[in-house]
Amino acid sequence: MITLDEIKKTAKLAKMEITEEEASLYTKQLSTVLDWVAKLQEVKTDINQKEDSSCTYQRQDVPVGFENSAALSAAFNDKKDNFLKVKKVL
Repeated sequence: MITLDEIKKTAKLAKMEITEEEASLYTKQLSTVLDWVAKLQEVKTDINQKEDSSCTYQRQDVPVGFENSAALSAAFNDKKDNFLKVKKVL
């Protein structure tokens, strides 16, 4: 639970001016959010822990052909061998 003093200190560090009413409201709201975060931390999210040993989480990496590769390749002006040149993206 977050305290009223912590809210006021945080507001001061952020150079925010807040009223007593706002500080009280923020204390309640942030406490609610932090309670939800605490509940979320309890949720099992590790997919490496398998409940059923027959279940796999990985698929085979198999290349799949593309029917219209010739049409796609024809749309590019700049090509070299089997590679299509595109502009640098940063």
